[in-house]
Amino acid sequence: MRSTILATVVASLAVFTSAAPAEDKRQISSVSLTFYGADGQKFSQTFNTDGQSTDVDNSLVVEKVYNPGGAICSVLGVNGDVYSVPINTHELDKPQAIKSASCHHL
Repeated sequence: MRSTILATVVASLAVFTSAAPAEDKRQISSVSLTFYGADGQKFSQTFNTDGQSTDVDNSLVVEKVYNPGGAICSVLGVNGDVYSVPINTHELDKPQAIKSASCHHL
């Protein structure tokens, strides 16, 4: 009977250990977005993937934004328009300078 109880306890501990939540492992901690204006003008800026908003200090009127992947981002234009920028290139409906951006890891 003792061996049965011991086996049950060991099995239970094994189940609880394997069911413990894993640490939050981010694949990436930052992503570099590229902002494109008219006539081939462009600039890039790196954003943390922690969801915090980061100011963009560039007055280029942006027509499209490229996200290489690993995070889903959103950008806020100076006119108040918010654009979702998942992976790939995305055109802005209303070209404008960008005020800030935030990104979340996948």
